[in-house]
Amino acid sequence: MKMRDVAMILVGSMATIAYQKYNKPVMKAMKKTFDENVKNAKEKLEDMM
Repeated sequence: MKMRDVAMILVGSMATIAYQKYNKPVMKAMKKTFDENVKNAKEKLEDMM
């Protein structure tokens, strides 16, 4: 195996571990942000009417 191959395997395994560890917190934060933006947009639309 070349050094590049070993490095690519290492990067892939670290990405998999990071995804498994941080998937839920990141998804919760994204959902919260999305919900806040939808709420703000809805309020702006109501104010315009």
